[in-house]
Amino acid sequence: MSDGDAGGIGARVATLRKLQGLKQHQFATKAHLSISLVKKVESGHAPASPAFAAASARALGVEVSALTGQPYDDTTADAAADHAAIPELRRALDSHDAPEIDGPILSAAELRAQLDDGESLRRRSRYSDLAARLPELLYHAYAITAEAAQGAELETASALLDDGYALAHAVAYNFGYIDLAALVADRGEMVAPLSGDPLRVSVATFRRSHLQLHRGDYDLGARVVGNALDVALEERSPEGFAVASQLHLRQAIFAARAGHADDADAHINEARSIVNRGVPASPYFEVRANQSNVDIHSVAVPVEMSDGTTAVARAESIHLDDDAGAWRLSHHYIDLSRAWMLHGDRDNALKSLLKAREISPQQTRYHPTVRETLYAIASADRRSTDSLTGFARWAGLHL
Repeated sequence: MSDGDAGGIGARVATLRKLQGLKQHQFATKAHLSISLVKKVESGHAPASPAFAAASARALGVEVSALTGQPYDDTTADAAADHAAIPELRRALDSHDAPEIDGPILSAAELRAQLDDGESLRRRSRYSDLAARLPELLYHAYAITAEAAQGAELETASALLDDGYALAHAVAYNFGYIDLAALVADRGEMVAPLSGDPLRVSVATFRRSHLQLHRGDYDLGARVVGNALDVALEERSPEGFAVASQLHLRQAIFAARAGHADDADAHINEARSIVNRGVPASPYFEVRANQSNVDIHSVAVPVEMSDGTTAVARAESIHLDDDAGAWRLSHHYIDLSRAWMLHGDRDNALKSLLKAREISPQQTRYHPTVRETLYAIASADRRSTDSLTGFARWAGLHL
């Protein structure tokens, strides 16, 4: 189903609701949503939040991807190029016990250097370039792990493979291949304990929590991340505290989506306290222990609770720097765009999306919230502008 023809999450919810014989008020009760919100989202006057999508999917008995339309059926040349490496990545993940390697196996040091290059691509949100490189890196990681002796050699090999899985998860999740992201997250949780580093286990749990957020399993996610947080704090090391700060931020988002504002802000404050005491900026992949990351999450919390006014006010007082990373900076402007729409400011909502695209084009193009916000902008004001039309066409939508 083409996303441009489907009309977004609201239209899909309306179609599936009617097929199941549910009136709007019946569906709202079943999904634990307000009838006014259901009406606004179905009509396109409000962007469907991730929490709305998850609650709707559960009530309708479908996967969230059935409502988001991921991975998007976009046949433009740019989209085809972005996704071209996914079939080979799937094949590589299915070749863990029979890797295909032309030439000699890389040394652990050589593979580490190439994985670090891959991490640089991830931080810049260059997902298609990363996807093209990953199959070969995974093949070598499999081979090194298979040949490793017990002890330190196996721990080193397992850490390399864990990092390969972390990069594969980033590609799969951001391009909307949720089934692939789930597979890689499971693989990472199996290999991380073999690295001999308890913090890698906590980071692998953090990675899996993306999927719990996606599905709306907020209570489960909070319990699992809470256990990982305890492990990180038990390390009593700067690296452990850095990982703990990231886990507190994830707990804040779980709490916000579950409607627990005080708990969400408490986790933000804990993360801020840890960062203010001083921690390594980035001890492990995916961990960003700095003030900008905390500030970004402090804005995300009210957005997740549909409080655009508070989010906009917080955004005006925070400090952002390049250390936040392209992925998080772009995500911030995507969140801020939704906040501006909730606040009733269509023009600033579009400006925020344009800023997100400037920072990270691939992430912005494939993020479900971007599409939902575009539908809401178009519905709120039917004026045709070159900026809106051009952005929608670039994103693969027909408004």
